[in-house]
Amino acid sequence: MPSQPLYMDIYHDLLELIHHNGSDKQFALPTERELCLQYRVSRSTIRSALAMLKDDGCIYTVHGSGTFVKSPVIEQKLQNLYSFTDELKCRSDASNCEIIEYSLIPADAELSKKINCLMGDRLHRFVRLRSVIDSPLMLETTYLPQSRFYRINLEVVKNASLYGFLRSNYSLNIDHAVETFQPMLPSPKEKELLHIHHALPCMLLERYGYEEGVIIEYTRSVVRGDKYVFRVDLNGHT
Repeated sequence: MPSQPLYMDIYHDLLELIHHNGSDKQFALPTERELCLQYRVSRSTIRSALAMLKDDGCIYTVHGSGTFVKSPVIEQKLQNLYSFTDELKCRSDASNCEIIEYSLIPADAELSKKINCLMGDRLHRFVRLRSVIDSPLMLETTYLPQSRFYRINLEVVKNASLYGFLRSNYSLNIDHAVETFQPMLPSPKEKELLHIHHALPCMLLERYGYEEGVIIEYTRSVVRGDKYVFRVDLNGHT
């Protein structure tokens, strides 16, 4: 019985390496040259093994940076109002939301236009990092008017849904929300917090939550382009 091609052995070896390190964690594979030296084979043999991993959706290549393990993509449906905290907890017990910054700030000209409030009105400002199994997914900055939500319990919010806290303590009732999406390149600080080590486009998601026609929440989220896909199901006829 003929033995399988050498690149198949390397393919299975690299696949085991990926699973051993955790396929949900992003890391770089050795370079083609390093793999050639490690396995003592030609570059064409290594490229055949890498091509199979790429076809399987396990890896991707960034020109000039290297070959990286592709982490699983989370699909978020957009039919109804949703909470990222609740959605992630449904998908994984290892989801985490860390409060990076909190402050009470006066609204500047840009924020007063976005939230439709007066300049100088006091706003709660949260910066939160969402992760699954220590793998950062998105960086959220949320603004809430202090006139509606006088005090925020950070100890409660960091371990639970912000929406849940606001519903329980302030009878929040967001009747509808508007979200906009556009591609963006993250800032150096955003790249650091999201553990982005190479050129990776992100998605800028802006959410405006309304209560009885009044904007009650504005959230600006920087979402890793390799972690999330947003899905809309369209029905009806044109």
